[in-house]
Amino acid sequence: MKLDVRFLGLPGQPRVGGLADDARGRVYFQYDPEWTARGIELSPIHLPLLLTGPVTTPTPEFSPLFGLFDDSMPDWWGQRIMRHHFASMNLPWNEVRPLEKLACQGAFSLGALAYEPDLSPKSFRETLATEVTEMVNAARQLLEGDPQDLLPALVRGGLSPGGAQPKALVAFNEDFSQAVAGGGSAPEGFTSWLVKFQLDPDDPVGLEEQAITRMAAAAGIRVPETRLFATPDGLAHFLTKRFDRQPGSTPLHLHTFAGLTHTPVRDPLDYDGLLGLTRDLTLHESEVEEAFVRAAFNIAIANDDDHSRNHAFLFDPARGWKLSPAYDLTRTSYPLGSGFRAAGIHGRFAGLTLDDIRRLGENQAIRQVGEKTGRVIDAVRRWPEFAAEAGLSDGRAEMLRAEMPASRW
Repeated sequence: MKLDVRFLGLPGQPRVGGLADDARGRVYFQYDPEWTARGIELSPIHLPLLLTGPVTTPTPEFSPLFGLFDDSMPDWWGQRIMRHHFASMNLPWNEVRPLEKLACQGAFSLGALAYEPDLSPKSFRETLATEVTEMVNAARQLLEGDPQDLLPALVRGGLSPGGAQPKALVAFNEDFSQAVAGGGSAPEGFTSWLVKFQLDPDDPVGLEEQAITRMAAAAGIRVPETRLFATPDGLAHFLTKRFDRQPGSTPLHLHTFAGLTHTPVRDPLDYDGLLGLTRDLTLHESEVEEAFVRAAFNIAIANDDDHSRNHAFLFDPARGWKLSPAYDLTRTSYPLGSGFRAAGIHGRFAGLTLDDIRRLGENQAIRQVGEKTGRVIDAVRRWPEFAAEAGLSDGRAEMLRAEMPASRW
């Protein structure tokens, strides 16, 4: 199988190169000479422009794909939808090749890469008006037992986003009275959002993430525009405005720490490595300081599942690299071990303290470490205020507050 890779972030959507696989399942990539001549590095660590001829990934234990393309693949939730899609065509999941999955993404994945030929279902490429309530019900049915017929809007909107929580890319009009599913260009008058569904009335995950995101902004962290979307069934869904789209819907290249470094999601992430990559990639100390504050905040609120795919960079050919706005800011346990963190400091992945955060800052020559950590602590102490604004009950807010280490600093 062969695919062309195109970059949607430049006029004419130039061809980046070609992907092909062989009978043994190995995937090869070769840059287009015209792209190489542009001098635009999309993945400078493992897929630099200096590579010549068809090349295959040096780290197959990470993925059969280079990280540049693996970042276009869905995570748990999107794979669940994709698995159902291929099953409907009587194609077992273990026989689906990586390039078939990319072709199914076509031009609808996050970021600025597109894959041709686009083998996504015809319904993916149509404008699909939808109701969020219908998508929520379809997501619940899929989790409960894989329905025979999956709502096309959920398929189109839910394939691309990463993470385990049911979600979809949806475009809304200005007053949020109309919704269109899908990850492509939003219709005129519509804006693209990522919707995380609340499926359980007793688990207000959307309210929690909204409150934590506002608290992160108070701590000085760059966050995307967010809001809550209530449906008639009494559920509140968390909306994040897509930050991989510029005004006018021009896509921005999105590359996660995992994809850049070929770090598996369940391998430990050291914050020193994150800050170091931020320095090397962005060439701006202000971005390194931003990464430091995010590390401090995640430790402060006990976001223990802060893995390598939860940190990303945006690339604009005219402006270079920068950290993406912070996302997935939740108080989440690490699934591989209670009390342990997916991200650590100097090899420590449990029991991290304010002193560890300060040492991280000193090791990375961060300016005004005390002022930055103090702002994080002050924001966490305002948690009841943010929880109330989001609509969390006093009992739920207090339970979460008690689990945040910074409430005791």
